[in-house]
Amino acid sequence: MTRFDPNYYVGLADDAAMIQAAVDAACETGETVTIPRRNLRTGTEIWMLPRAVRLHTGSVICLDNCHLRQCDGIFDNIFKNSHARTARAATRAGRQYDIHIYGLGNAILDGGNHNGLVERNSRKDGRPHIIVNTTLHFHNCERVIVENVSILHQRWWGITFHYCANCRVSNIRFMGSSNAPNQDGIDLRTGCSGFVIENISGYTQDDSVALTCLNHGFDESMAVAEMDTSIHNVVIRNITTATVCAQVRLLNQDGRKLYNVLIENVQNYCEIDPSDPNAEGYVLRIPYSEEYLLGSETSMAMEEPYWLTFREETRAGASVRIGENHYYRDNDPKNCAVLGDTYNVIVRNVQSHARYGVTVSCTLCDAVIENVQMYGDAISPVYFGPGSYECISVREIGYARNARPQPRDFAVSDDERRYGSRYGYDQIAAVYFNGSKATGLRFDGVRANACIPAVFGGRDCDVTLKAENIEMRGDETALVHGDGVHADIRK
Repeated sequence: MTRFDPNYYVGLADDAAMIQAAVDAACETGETVTIPRRNLRTGTEIWMLPRAVRLHTGSVICLDNCHLRQCDGIFDNIFKNSHARTARAATRAGRQYDIHIYGLGNAILDGGNHNGLVERNSRKDGRPHIIVNTTLHFHNCERVIVENVSILHQRWWGITFHYCANCRVSNIRFMGSSNAPNQDGIDLRTGCSGFVIENISGYTQDDSVALTCLNHGFDESMAVAEMDTSIHNVVIRNITTATVCAQVRLLNQDGRKLYNVLIENVQNYCEIDPSDPNAEGYVLRIPYSEEYLLGSETSMAMEEPYWLTFREETRAGASVRIGENHYYRDNDPKNCAVLGDTYNVIVRNVQSHARYGVTVSCTLCDAVIENVQMYGDAISPVYFGPGSYECISVREIGYARNARPQPRDFAVSDDERRYGSRYGYDQIAAVYFNGSKATGLRFDGVRANACIPAVFGGRDCDVTLKAENIEMRGDETALVHGDGVHADIRK
């Protein structure tokens, strides 16, 4: 046994101290720290962490078929870089490099019982900011790799980056249990670039992958002096997750830029074909698989949950969600993103039974959306909400033959009433415009099922588009329904 094995420090007070001692020793030599399955201090096959393990420049952590679980009632991450959320991280000189966490076998990072800290009570009554509840946090780092890990019972977001560059996150399996709100998977926040995020699976109660570029609230406090604030040059691929929100979400406001993003190969998790007449008789396995959860129970964040759970809703809101008409500084619409803030986004190869394949809101230009195929209880391949759009190409979108929206989708939902008709289910169409202003839209290859009233629908919009290669499977399906859609269509 070497001093880079936590079991070398069996005499220390707790498991976090053992792991930290090995990490600190390896920092001096560049060796890899290997955390084995068996904990010799306790004689068990679990490591209980009362605080985060702090990683240094050059830290390499091998999770060798091990299970790390957070202790009850603590407010900290499992791993973070040692400068994270300190004054040093706010400077270019405080940047850290070459941190690598990788798993062998079934490597598990487990949030355990929830500590009761949620966004509603963050920084209230003596509680810390909820960033302490993200499983892993990296702040002002470069060349971070996280791979081959299962994240279980996360207390909030799974993996969060602020002002990080040239990183890779791959082969991550999430298994939230809907015991807390906003259980995102991977979050790139302001100042992140040069990322590859790939091979992400499992269940996230909220967005599976989110790119969020803001300049207010906690994100403002994470600023790094003299560093670019945009999110750009990001590849997101092979996302096969279940969620009640979006599988991939892009959001920028407050004058921040979001550009050069490639999203490809997104499959909305489908354990059971929603069109199967026997679907209601089948038992869903996730997120309640006892084998996956290893008999590891967890508590709810609050006694009266105010969030959707997987048991209540199995269909995602959208597979890919671009833009948002909220979340700007001081809730002042003047700080909303404008045309040119979000651009060069490519979305391709989406297979989904979410409500929408791709939704676009607020603004987008110079973008491509292609090969979006809907099945099961899906509503629309592409939806444009309130906002300004320009020069977007949409190619090869449509429905599987057996796709059937649910009757409830033709009515205004509770969320519609609560949030002022953000989506507009009053009319279903293969492509729907709700309060949109758009020029230079080009559509090539749109397939509408017989149950879909229109190929293009809209309300309160001013949209100019060109379209060709339209296929309508129903004799009563209209090419255009609604007001404000000016379409030049060649069948």
